[in-house]
Amino acid sequence: SSGINAEYGGAAELREKIVRYQPMIVVFNGKEIFAKFARLKLRDVSYGEQAGFKIEGVGSSCESRFFVMSNTSPLNAHFPTVQSRMWFYDGIREMMKRLRVSPYFSLDPSRGDSKV
Repeated sequence: SSGINAEYGGAAELREKIVRYQPMIVVFNGKEIFAKFARLKLRDVSYGEQAGFKIEGVGSSCESRFFVMSNTSPLNAHFPTVQSRMWFYDGIREMMKRLRVSPYFSLDPSRGDSKV
C-alpha cells in the first residue's frame, strides 16, 4: 500500500518528491501523518501552518511550506462536520494569498506554472 506507515515508510520518497517538485504548499490530512513524516511526537504537532518546518538535510534549498489540517475521515470525532473543518480551508486560502499562489495551476511542466 502507498502512504506513510508507522515505520516512516514512504516518508523518504515523499521528501524526495517535495524537494524535486518544490510545491509552494504541502497539506497533510491529519496530525498523525505529519508527525510521522516530520519525525515529531504527536503532542508536538498543531493544526495549521507549520512555521519554520524544513525538510531535514535539505536546509533552505526547499522552500515548500507545510500545513496540517484535520483528517477528513467521517470517523474523525474532533471535527465531525464540514462546517467544523472550514477554518482549515480558510487557513490554506490565507496562506495561498500571502504566498501569492494561484488556486489554478497546470500539471504541464512546459507551461512553467507547475510549481504552484
